[in-house]
Amino acid sequence: MGQLIMLGTLFGLIALIFGLVVYFDPEARGHRPDAAAQDADR
Repeated sequence: MGQLIMLGTLFGLIALIFGLVVYFDPEARGHRPDAAAQDADR
């Protein structure tokens, strides 16, 4: 039973960290066409 709790916690933390990275880092979300148009002006 303890293994399930540990694995659940591990995968939960991995999912949480992945979600936070995607939320706070726009570049991690993938390439968007409108973002490319804004970067071309620089």
